[in-house]
Amino acid sequence: MSDKHEFSANGWNTFEVRSLASVVHFPSGLEVKVGLMSPDREVVYREFRWQELARLGAHTPDCSYASVVLQVPECRLTVEFASQGSNLAVRAVPTRNSGGLVPFADVFFYRGMEGRITCDGDKAVADAGFTITSPEGEIDEQLTLGDAVTFVPKEGNLLLWVSENGAPKTAGDVEAFIDHNRKDAEDWEKRFDDHDLQTAFEGMWRSVIWNTIYAPSLGRPVTVVSRDWCVDGNYGDFVLFEWDTFFSALQAAPASRELAYNNVRAVLSGVTERGFVPSIFCELGKSRDRSMLPVGAMIVWKLYERFGDKEFVAEVFPKLLGWHRWWFTARDGNGDGLLEWGSDNYPSPHPQWQAHTLQAARYESGLDNSPMYDDVVFDENKCTMQLADVGLNSAYAMDAWALAKMAEVVGDEKLRDELLEEHRVMSERINNMLWSESDGIYLNRYWDGRFSNRRGATLFYPLIGRVASVDRAKRIVKEHLLNENEFWGEHVVPSISRDDPAYPDQEYWRGRIWGPMNWLVYEGLKVPEYGLGDVAREMGAKCIKTFLLEWEEESHVHENYNGTTGEGDDAKYSEPVYFWGGLLALIGLLESGKMGWKK
Repeated sequence: MSDKHEFSANGWNTFEVRSLASVVHFPSGLEVKVGLMSPDREVVYREFRWQELARLGAHTPDCSYASVVLQVPECRLTVEFASQGSNLAVRAVPTRNSGGLVPFADVFFYRGMEGRITCDGDKAVADAGFTITSPEGEIDEQLTLGDAVTFVPKEGNLLLWVSENGAPKTAGDVEAFIDHNRKDAEDWEKRFDDHDLQTAFEGMWRSVIWNTIYAPSLGRPVTVVSRDWCVDGNYGDFVLFEWDTFFSALQAAPASRELAYNNVRAVLSGVTERGFVPSIFCELGKSRDRSMLPVGAMIVWKLYERFGDKEFVAEVFPKLLGWHRWWFTARDGNGDGLLEWGSDNYPSPHPQWQAHTLQAARYESGLDNSPMYDDVVFDENKCTMQLADVGLNSAYAMDAWALAKMAEVVGDEKLRDELLEEHRVMSERINNMLWSESDGIYLNRYWDGRFSNRRGATLFYPLIGRVASVDRAKRIVKEHLLNENEFWGEHVVPSISRDDPAYPDQEYWRGRIWGPMNWLVYEGLKVPEYGLGDVAREMGAKCIKTFLLEWEEESHVHENYNGTTGEGDDAKYSEPVYFWGGLLALIGLLESGKMGWKK
């Protein structure tokens, strides 16, 4: 893939979290925000969120072109941004316009950044050398508020031109500029001849780039799980959840190496004083009581397999290794060599986050309300659950394996051997202590020695952790993954077994399908030694089908999906544009062999 449109923190981009119809230039901070007014020029809509989304359009990493279709009761509005260097063109076109609404554009400086805009006849001049004009439009002094200048069309559609050289453009020039960049963006985004694969790629990528915002408190752009969470919520102007953010890097990689690297660097910048990546890192603070599933090293290894960038591996390796070392200092509550989820006795920056409770420990698992932990006891003295977790211990083994591969890349053979030994020892413990021969699967184990009968998809993580023997891997898949009474079906893989009493709840981690969990299961099937490639291919086809159900109709990339119907809209707690739903698309796309990774 050409890096012609590579992501950058500088230039124009859709970084303003408060509205989908906005674009900001960095480092200057000049912002253009499109809204809708009544025929008598009363402002009706100044900002647009996910609830107004009709269609996410093409969006290059550098925002040379970006488009979005918005729906309000009175009309549908298509907004296009096209840029080249510091030049920007904007087009806003209302259709199905029963209310006769008129588009307008506010031009101002982003969130208190210093800058001044003055009117000069039919144009505006802004600090940093920008001139703003509206072909066939004008400045409306009545709508202009504070330090903003408002442009309105004299009739019809809104066109805006922002330039550093001050040269105005005709309406035809601006339209041609936008049309050219749109065609270029469509060509850039084209990856597959197959309709379903191409559509899935578009959804996977667009859900990432449209959730990439600028975080003033962090001083950089970041991809957040869902941009609406950073407007009026519990986090401030950004929030990075650990495994979510690492997965955003994986999803970004096929379109933008720099955005993938940016997101890894961003989440690692939140490492705590004790060396772990916190579950939550945001403007309000960090969850210093807990971490989350350690997927970082595996994701970075996947990035290395794609890009072969030894310098990046060397850059992030120390923090990933330090995080790996932290686990056994805090999460082996009974000292048996197996890890448990937990939460330390640290104050929480926000009451809703909790700390030093069973619920906080469940939050560390990332599986907030999983039935697997319904009857588990939280040990306040040890700060852990009284349950050894198959998923966590397998992820630790995966982490050791990936770090060993990275140690080899950076030339530390001694450390590589130490990490491989850690992997061997942990694999031995899991196989000796968490395998149930009578059940033919690994099971979570209470401290009193009993196995838990609540079976979640995390019980397949010993495959990606390279813990399971070939025989055990094949048995687990045959007897459980492919069992339609448990985990297989039209839509896969549910977070809890279909025969679990909680499966009918279809609420969050109680039976719904999740992109990250599916990817971890899928990658386990792809371990060459297991010979399960046929199952992986079938899983990929199913995941694409589920993903496309709502993406094609509504531009939805859901946080989670119904385990039976594949719907996303049926549940209250399933964000409509939460990027990691795109991991379902990625699974199917990887099976094409055309995504730039080793198959």
